[in-house]
Order: sequence, then structure tokens, then C-alpha cells
Amino acid sequence: MQEADGKTGVLTAVAMSVATLMIAQHIAGKATRDALFLTYFDIAQLPKVMMVGAVVSVAAVVLMSRLLTRYGPQRLMPPLYVASALLLGAQWLLSESLPKVAAVALYLHVSALNSILISGFWSVINERFDPHAAKAVVARLTAATTFGGLLGGVAAKTVAGAADTHAILLMLAALHLACAGGVAFLGRGQLRLQSKGEAPRNLLAPLKSNPLVRRMALLALLVATTAAVLDYLLKAEASATLSSEDLISFFSYFYMAVGLGTFLVQLAVGNKALRWLGLGGSMAAWPLAILLTGGGAMLFRSLVTVTLMRASANLLYNSFFRAGFELLYTPIAPADKRTGKVLIDVGADRAGDLLGGLVVMAILVLPVAAESFLFIAALTLAAICFALILMLHRGYVGQLADNLRSGQVRPETLEIVDATTAKTVASTQAVLERDKLLRDIAALRSGAGAAPAMQDARPHGDVDRVTEAIIDLRSGDPARIRRALASHSMTAELLPHAVRLLQDERVLREVLRTLRKMASSGAGQLVDALLDPLQGPLVKRRLPLVLAHSSSPLALQGLSDGLEDPDWNVRLRCAQALEAMRRRHPQLRASEERLLRRVEVEVRALSGAGGGTLDQRVQLLFLLFGALYEPDTLELCWRALQSSDRGLRGTALEYLENRLPAHIWTHIQPLVAPGHVKPKKKATLQQAARDLAKAASSLKPKRSRAGDTPAADSLD
Repeated sequence: MQEADGKTGVLTAVAMSVATLMIAQHIAGKATRDALFLTYFDIAQLPKVMMVGAVVSVAAVVLMSRLLTRYGPQRLMPPLYVASALLLGAQWLLSESLPKVAAVALYLHVSALNSILISGFWSVINERFDPHAAKAVVARLTAATTFGGLLGGVAAKTVAGAADTHAILLMLAALHLACAGGVAFLGRGQLRLQSKGEAPRNLLAPLKSNPLVRRMALLALLVATTAAVLDYLLKAEASATLSSEDLISFFSYFYMAVGLGTFLVQLAVGNKALRWLGLGGSMAAWPLAILLTGGGAMLFRSLVTVTLMRASANLLYNSFFRAGFELLYTPIAPADKRTGKVLIDVGADRAGDLLGGLVVMAILVLPVAAESFLFIAALTLAAICFALILMLHRGYVGQLADNLRSGQVRPETLEIVDATTAKTVASTQAVLERDKLLRDIAALRSGAGAAPAMQDARPHGDVDRVTEAIIDLRSGDPARIRRALASHSMTAELLPHAVRLLQDERVLREVLRTLRKMASSGAGQLVDALLDPLQGPLVKRRLPLVLAHSSSPLALQGLSDGLEDPDWNVRLRCAQALEAMRRRHPQLRASEERLLRRVEVEVRALSGAGGGTLDQRVQLLFLLFGALYEPDTLELCWRALQSSDRGLRGTALEYLENRLPAHIWTHIQPLVAPGHVKPKKKATLQQAARDLAKAASSLKPKRSRAGDTPAADSLD
């Protein structure tokens, strides 16, 4: 395992290096491309080369898809990176004698080939890492690409200042040679090989069969068209305002600022925007920013206002819009998703460049006020995008709900990171459970209303078995109750009668075993019972033992609500259940803000009156920390703090100080670390966790749990 982890670590480091260099090369290439083209050509020629670049890119995508199917990304991508480096070297040689040819060649190279190389790199990553490892790797690669954007702008400015703009072409070639070596290293030992003989699916098939894909493709087309118009406005203003010597510095600083802004937004917000605004709100931030800044730029046109308009659009696209747009693929069937993603991400994007060029050329032929009409076109396109986002939001919710009802998508397979998906899953499951209950009630009533003679004449059917099971469950006879639990499948109409048996110690083990099988499908009824203020206290304390085995977002929400219960024992059991769900289903995450607020309430209550001993109330905090962070490591911390080993306790305290929010650590430190001397050297969170795991290997594996019932009353 250690060797495997070490190999994964090396591969991750190489992948991060390649991602950084690849994006740095792309950003530096874009700055150089724009500067060289505007140096040797009039701005009126820009729409033409944009359209040619779009056509070349589409042709390259078709060729690339065939080559990938035949050879696979691990064999194809290193030679392509080398070929790109050789082409850049040839462009450098041409830049002195035929600068215009070199400028056009670089524009087409960066616009068409670079996007192919970036897409191919991600194909290598997808096939090199298994799905579990890929989650952590992709998160690190995202950070590496953000840093690469900053590095690319700095490198372009530095090289241009030390030599000249043409010298940057050699730097770009060197970066792609380095990428070729890194991608070749990553491609060795590919985990998943391309399937041979698999016929490629028709690219247009998802458009015909799936309305959500059609709307996504239309939105991607309009977004790319809007971006093309905004690009022209920025470059036209820069060309009219700056000298040719200042263009490379301007575009370098522009892309550098956008990269830094994206990094800061991701650092401050991350996925919180999806949880706060939902899918539609995150995407809508992009057109709204264009409408706001574009209106100001049209009224007070200058290089500053136009730059602000384009920079805000780029920043919100990279940080907010793209995150929301990627989630639109969630309810799409896998076959449509694989083909549709290529169609949307590449085909629609490049078609948008082509359409944008046509829009710009059409407006430029107007005799007067062409630039004002360009602003109006950009704002109009942004408004259309905003309206389409609202339609897509409704379409996404409807498609996801339909897939949940039909069983094409299971709730436990969804990695829910946004408010829209969580709400859709919860509401759809509630409707499904309610509909099932209504159908069962209707069947029961229809059976009860049948003619007595017919009932007597026919053998016992489903309705009779249900009635008999209810009578047995409510009989109070342990033998009859056990027989009913063993001989009948638990259904929605039997569930309330089984729940009330949680207070019967004689059959507790059998009731828990039966209810846990319904923990996901009956989550709605179980949560209702947990939150019912008239429910018996013992039943409420034991319901979390059942919900801990659920994979439903409804159970997660219900247990979070249960943390507000006035009964301390109920809160403790809900915290235990949330921690257990985090272990069993890491993709299900309770609201971090809500749990932290609950932690703050429990911390403030430590010094006052309340249920449980002080140690048990501190244990409740550690269970909440486990539901928030790494449950295994937090369990080690809890056991270590009760150990007599001073060094082990110190290691646990060091981890907690690094992991917990400062204001919470300040309140609980006196309780868990009386007289503890803080180490002189502050360890990192990762180092503290490793030290804790190593030092705690001698501890007993079983953790003491607070409870009020026999051994059957357990989360396991």
C-alpha cells in the first residue's frame, strides 16, 4: 500500500507540473498571439482570422477524435506536444523574415492546437487514475492550472522585457517539450485501455435524443459568441490606445490579473457559491457581470472600462459559470454524456468563435456607430444567455427528477455539491415515498371494500398479509412480533408500526435489523418520526441508529435537524449517525456552515447546565468534528486524549489546533489540554495527522460510546 501511495504521489506531482507548464504556455501564447497579430495587422482583420481559427479547430477535433480512438491518448499526446514545439520553432524562424506569416500561424496554432493538447492531457489523466484517486488528483490539478495562468503572464512579460516578443516563441516551444516528457511519463502503465473495435458514436445523436443537451449546446454556442465579441472590443480598444511595444505587456498583465483573480475567488469561495446560489445562480453571475460592466463601458468607453468588462467576464466564467455548467451533465445518460461533452465543449465553443466573427464583421460594415452596436450586440447576447440559463435550470431539475423516478440515476451515486441538486434529490425522494404510500393505502382500501363473500372465497392476498402483520406488530407479544418481522417484507404502511417498537427492549435487536433495511427507501418516514415533537424520547434516541445506515440525502438533512433537539441524548445519537454516514458514504456531506454553527452552540453550552457529563459533551463535539472532517483521524484524537501517553496526547492536540477553527479551539483547549505546553515548532496539518496515526497504533481499536441501551443499541 505504501508503495502504491508513493507511486500515486509521484504521478500526482508530475501531473501537477505538466498542468502548470501547459496552462502557463497557453496563457503566454495567448498574450503573444494577440500582441503579434495586432502589431502586423489592422484590427479589422481580427474577425477573419478568428473564423479561420474556428474552422481549423473543428477540423482538428474531428481528426483528433479518430486518432484517439485508434491509438489512445497515452501514445498520441507526447508526439503531438513535440510536434507543437517544432511548429513553434519554425514560427520563430519565420518571425524575422516573414513576420506576418508567423503572426497568423501563431494565432491559428494557439487557437486550434493548444485546445486539442489541453483536452488530450485531461484524457490521459482520466485514463491514468482510478475514479477514487482521480477526485483528489483533479482538485490539485485545478490549483496547478490556476498557478500556471499566473506563471504564464509573468513569463511572457519577463522574456519580452529581457529580449523581444519573438523570443517568447522559443520559450513556448521549450514548455511544450517539457510537457511532452511529463505526459509520456504519465502515460506509462495506463490503467484503462481504449476499447478496440468500438464504433464511434454519431456526434449529433445526443442533440436529437436529449433536450437538455440541445439547450446546453445552444448556451455554449451563445457564450462563445459573446466571448468572441468581447475579445474583439478589448483588442480593438488596446490596439487604438497602445503602441505595438506596449501590447505584449498589456496582454501579459491582463491574463496575469485574470489568473490571480480566479485564484483568489476560488480560494475564498470554492464550492460555496454552488451551495449558496445553486446551479442556476452560479451560472447567472457571468451574464449579469457582463450586463453591469458592459453598460458602464458603453457609456464611459476607455481601455480601463473595456478591460474591466472583459476581465470580469473571464473571472466569473472560470470560477462560477464553469462549475455550474459542469453539473448540468449530472442527469444525462452516460452514452449521451460522453458524446455530448465533446460536442458541447469543443464543437459548440468553436462554432461560437465562428459565429462571433461573423457578427463582428456584419456590424463593422455599418456606416456609423459600429462600435456602439458591438456593445449592444454583446449585451443582447448576455441577456439571451441569462434567459437560457433560467430555462436550463428548470430543465436540469426536471431531467434529474425524471431520472431519479425511473431509476436511471441513484441518489447514492450523486456527489451533491450544490443546493439545486440537493433540493431536487430530497424533494423527488419525498414524492416517490409519498406516492408509494398512497398507492399502498389505495390498494388496502380497495381490498377492504370488496364484497365479503369474495374476500372469504379467495385465499389470503397482499392486503390480508399486511393487515395480519400490523395486528402482529401491535400485539405486544414478542414471539408474534418476531414472526411478523421475519416473515413480512417491511413496506411503507408497516414502517410506523415497526418504529414504535424501538422502545420495546425485548425485540429491539430484530426491529433495528429490519428498519435498517429500509433506512434509504423509508428515510422520509423515519425522519418525520425523528422530528415529531410528540414522539417518545426513547424512540427518538434510537431512530438515528437506523438512519446512520441510510444513503439518502433526506436522512442527512433529518439528522442535521435532529441536532437541534432539546434532548441531549438525541443530539448525541444524531451526531454519531452523521459521523457514521460520513464514513460509509463520503460523497454525502452535511452543510459545513450548519454543523459549525451547532458546534459553536455546544461549545457555549459546555460551561452551563445540560445533559450528559462534561466528557460526554466533549465527545459530542468530536463526533461533530468527525462528521465535518476526517472521522478516522478525529476518532484517533478522541482516544489519544484519554490515553496516559503524554506524547500521544500532544500529537493529538497539535492536529486539533491545526484542523479546528481558531475560535472553537480556543474554547475547548482548556477542557482537553489542561496544562499542555504548546510545541515550539508548529507542524502542518498533514504532518500532525501522520504523526497521530503512527503514534496511535498501540491504542485499543474500540471507542467508548455514550448510550442508554443494551448491546443491540449500536450504530454498527
